[in-house]
Parts: sequence; C-alpha cells; structure tokens
Amino acid sequence: MGDRVESAKIIETSAPSLRMQLYVVTSIAQSLDAVKQNLPDHRAYLCELENKNTLFGAGPLWTDDGQYFEGDGLLIYRAHSVEEAHQIAQADPMHRSGARTFTIRPWLLNDGKITVQVTLSEPERTLL
Repeated sequence: MGDRVESAKIIETSAPSLRMQLYVVTSIAQSLDAVKQNLPDHRAYLCELENKNTLFGAGPLWTDDGQYFEGDGLLIYRAHSVEEAHQIAQADPMHRSGARTFTIRPWLLNDGKITVQVTLSEPERTLL
C-alpha cells in the first residue's frame, strides 16, 4: 500500500480529541502449556506495570468465534516511544520465556467514553 500520512499530521488534525499516544502489544502464544506455566509471573509483572501507571489495559484474546482461549493476549502500554514499549514487553515473563511472541503498534486514542462506578459500601467495581 503506497498511500501514507505522517503520524504527526494525524495527531495535529485529531484536535480537539484526546490524542493520547499508547502502544498496543499483540502477544501471540507459541504453546498454550507454556502460557499456562508463565501466567503467575506474567500476572505479577502486569501488577507492577499497573502500580507504575504503565499498563493501560490487558487481557486474553478469544478465538474469532469467541468460544476458546488459545493463549494469545492484548496489552496496551503508556510509554514515551516504541523503543520503551519494546523494552517493557521484552521484560514480560511471558515474552522473556518464549511462551509468547509479540508485535507492537503505536495507537492514538482519540475517541470513546469511559465511565467508572464505585460502590463504597461493597467491594464492587463496574466499568461502563
């Protein structure tokens, strides 16, 4: 595909939208057994990233029909560059062990709506 627009131009023309630069990591399983084995360390690493405010979101990907989990995941990082996002992903035990490989794509979050509901009297959280 020969047509391209520089990312800086898209950022400029996206005003007044949010224009939050994030990095989407597609994490592809090499072996479901290896993914299961590395899951506790992976989850602990994600908690570290949450505490550093680096992790925007993460979770498993289902098969196209929505019925099964084959070990793939999606992560979204807050980082200053693709290189920094790559370092964060490489340090993930899931990737370091070879249980998953990954690709990273910069993503500009412009539009959408997030509503958080907290019930103070109960341990209940709802993301609407």
